[in-house]
Amino acid sequence: MDQQLARLLKNALDATEIREADDRVYFKVGDREKEIQKDFPLVIQVETSSYCNMICLGCPQKDMRRPRLFMELDLFKKIVDELSNHKSRVWLHYMGEPLMHPRIFELIELAAKKLSYFGMSSNGILLTRDRIERILDSGLHRFEISLDSLDPGLLDQLRPGGNPENIIENVHEFFRVKYDRGQKYPITSINYRELKENLRETGKFAAYWKKILREPDFVLAFPYERFGGHESAEHATYTVPHERRACLKLWNKVLILADGRLVACDAMFDGQVVMGDTRNSSIKEIWNSPTYHEMRQKHLEGRADELSICNVCDSWYREIGPKDFRNLTSENA
Repeated sequence: MDQQLARLLKNALDATEIREADDRVYFKVGDREKEIQKDFPLVIQVETSSYCNMICLGCPQKDMRRPRLFMELDLFKKIVDELSNHKSRVWLHYMGEPLMHPRIFELIELAAKKLSYFGMSSNGILLTRDRIERILDSGLHRFEISLDSLDPGLLDQLRPGGNPENIIENVHEFFRVKYDRGQKYPITSINYRELKENLRETGKFAAYWKKILREPDFVLAFPYERFGGHESAEHATYTVPHERRACLKLWNKVLILADGRLVACDAMFDGQVVMGDTRNSSIKEIWNSPTYHEMRQKHLEGRADELSICNVCDSWYREIGPKDFRNLTSENA
């Protein structure tokens, strides 16, 4: 096992039940089962669109200073060609709505031909019947629909910019069409952010969808993200401990912005810390670069406060703390 990776698991994270396979390392941090892919990121987000049609609470899209772009087809093809040689989980979204991309289904078609696993997320505004059919025909392995409430008034507060009644109906229509077709893929989740504003209705929300969704579809609950300390902590439902740990994201995730620049993690929404550019370098070259190695080393040595964004970020706790991504429709609630 790589020396830096071993130090992360044994010393910086107090990992247990470490098991090494040919291309991955499996372990536990507390009760949470985790994994790392050796020599290449396990999870890769490709920002197909940095345009968005909503202004959601807790999302820094509204404060972005970098240009809004749709990823060009040639750049996407270059990225996908490299990813086809690896077994990473690939997501075709980040700081924008993928369905706004005028050629999104061409990008999906390219991904379907090359990738072993890829998914995409949507806020539901553009889920017309035609797009629903195309998504179901696309070859996506996973599809996520963001929905934080069934109360139109609260949903409008949490995700302003769209008609909440229409969004809720679009979500229902998606599942009606999918189940009428008797289709398993893409496995679809309703993504529910746990905020102080909607926490009181979490049980009701889960119970409602539990009656409608069919396995393997589910409701995915996850903790509020502050994006490197940019967003207010007042909406969070958990408290981050004072003593921090090394951030696991530096060993298992990357984010490629719509213009091709690669940033170290999804907290760097404005491209504040660029590790390389996929237009003229491979992902693997950037991932194994001295710049990345130095950043990881500082985390291992407890010097994350010397790094921009990391010094104000609490995203590391989302990776290893007790608040995990949860399947609400499988819980006994």
